[in-house]
Amino acid sequence: MEEILNKVTSNLNPLKRFIVGKAAAELSALSKPCYYPKTKKFPYEILHLLKVSEKDFKAFIKRNNKGTKAEKWLLPNDLGTFLLTFVMHLFLKNRDRSTYSAALVYFLIVQYSRLMNKQMKYCYEDTFKYTLDNMTKTHLFAREKTIPNSLFYLSTALQKSFTDDIKNWDKDGILAFMSEARSRISQSIKSFAASYYKNRKAGAAIKTQEEETDDESNVYQYKVLQRGQKAVDEVTKKITIYRSVDKKALEDAKRISKAKTSIATLISNEVANEKYFDNVKILLQLYVKGLTDIKMVCGNEYYSHVKKLMAIKRTTAQLYFKSQVNILLQEILKNLKLSEGYKRYTKQTQFIINSFLAFYITSIFRNSICSI
Repeated sequence: MEEILNKVTSNLNPLKRFIVGKAAAELSALSKPCYYPKTKKFPYEILHLLKVSEKDFKAFIKRNNKGTKAEKWLLPNDLGTFLLTFVMHLFLKNRDRSTYSAALVYFLIVQYSRLMNKQMKYCYEDTFKYTLDNMTKTHLFAREKTIPNSLFYLSTALQKSFTDDIKNWDKDGILAFMSEARSRISQSIKSFAASYYKNRKAGAAIKTQEEETDDESNVYQYKVLQRGQKAVDEVTKKITIYRSVDKKALEDAKRISKAKTSIATLISNEVANEKYFDNVKILLQLYVKGLTDIKMVCGNEYYSHVKKLMAIKRTTAQLYFKSQVNILLQEILKNLKLSEGYKRYTKQTQFIINSFLAFYITSIFRNSICSI
């Protein structure tokens, strides 16, 4: 272990951004039917960020598994599977529990994708949606409402059982972790696939909202929510790549949060920079993930929904809207050289500043999506 650790870069910030960004982006995308995350490139992207060669890391895998039960098993010798487990260990070793949790979520996403490609090589969206909505209530995907929620649930359960093993690099514990994680996802996917093929054979499908009803308001709502995912990319680019400062969103966010004009102007000008691209995109993806009705964006429920997201004090989710707002704010304040001043503010003033940023970003999204 020491040999490979000595070769790993000491600057883990780029890797942290990669892991958190990947986990958030893929969780958001998994809300779409028939979405299988791409898993071929990530091991090489991670090795590049660790500044470790593929040859050196594969040699480490071989040394680690030699003489153990893992030596002849495929899963613990798979580069991507082993590498993500090592990344979890690395962040736990550096006392970064949140990035460890994100890495575990991404580990499950990778296993999900590989097993779905194995069990369901061809996927039809209408049958997929019908099957997901009609699974028995005891099935993981039905009980947790969505596939992203199911993977979050599994990650929380696995953390309780295996965090110490991963932190201490207990080889038997790590092998048990890999086996249980893969097995639990496999069980859910196999039963889902069986129902999917049964439904496909019977010709079961879900009609789109336009096919189900002629009600114009429902058709409008369907179209707007469908545009939500695309709008995330558009708004992220508008803010960070094109460096646009939305004056209307700025005034609205100031009014709602009661933030002072001076700090609000500094933040809105600073966030208009491509270096915040990943932060803004993750924040918006988490915002969109919780939307169930167009009123939560374009109606009066917008204000109460964002306030509710910013009022969360305790959650089992490691990636959530309020925390990402604060992470983005801290980056902005750091670059503005205002971090020390922020620390001297009262808790109430700090919350006002966080709320301003939340309302500013989501107001830009709101102005974009509600104009169609």
